Amino acid sequence: MVRTMLSAAFAAAVTLAPAQAQDLGDIVGGVARQYLQQEQDRAAFAQAQSADTLSAYQSYLRQFPNGAYAEQARDRIQRLGGGTGVAPTNPSQTDTAGLSRQQRVQIQRQLNGLGYSTNGADGNFGPGTRRAIALWQRDRNYAQTGTLNAAQANEILQGTATTRPSTTAPAVGPAGNEADLGLNRQQRQAVQAGLTQRGFDTRGVDGVFGRGTRNAIAAWQRANDMEATGYLTAAQYDRLVGR
Repeated sequence: MVRTMLSAAFAAAVTLAPAQAQDLGDIVGGVARQYLQQEQDRAAFAQAQSADTLSAYQSYLRQFPNGAYAEQARDRIQRLGGGTGVAPTNPSQTDTAGLSRQQRVQIQRQLNGLGYSTNGADGNFGPGTRRAIALWQRDRNYAQTGTLNAAQANEILQGTATTRPSTTAPAVGPAGNEADLGLNRQQRQAVQAGLTQRGFDTRGVDGVFGRGTRNAIAAWQRANDMEATGYLTAAQYDRLVGR
């Protein structure tokens, strides 16, 4: 329909006087820009629907705060536990502007230590960290925004939330068994060093069990005819650190 209108307008412009043609050309250009924006809006919302995650809908709203699908996006964010669904213009500025890089790294390490994987501890709050924050907030009955307010950042930095709330069911299965070991940072580093020495790359020996370490643990377990859970038992820990 829009293409037909544009074609007709271009054809009419050819037969008009130069001044009239210029006016019509401006109109056609405006229609074309509006059509392109509508298509971009539609494509962005379709992408958010495909992912169907809190961050995906928030990303859509940052691009199109008044888009044709903005209300649908806000409604879906609320259903996903994201509060009012009003996405900040730049979430990285809302919760990191007052934090040093060292503090951001410490927040990531604390989250990893609590079992919320940030996929690294480099001081950059990317998708992995946002997801970890949202899960941490969920388990504490906070609005699941994926961004930290000052009180929440201090709660993590001060280590006042070293364990999950008592209202949250304790972790079970392989993850729970590893959590029960209570490994400190040095012990985790020893595990990573043991895996690396055996040829299983953990992508760093930093005491943080991110995706690289989990994959390395699972690969080592498979190579030794164990169930490849990516989480350690007490016996496996002892074996890796050479005890």
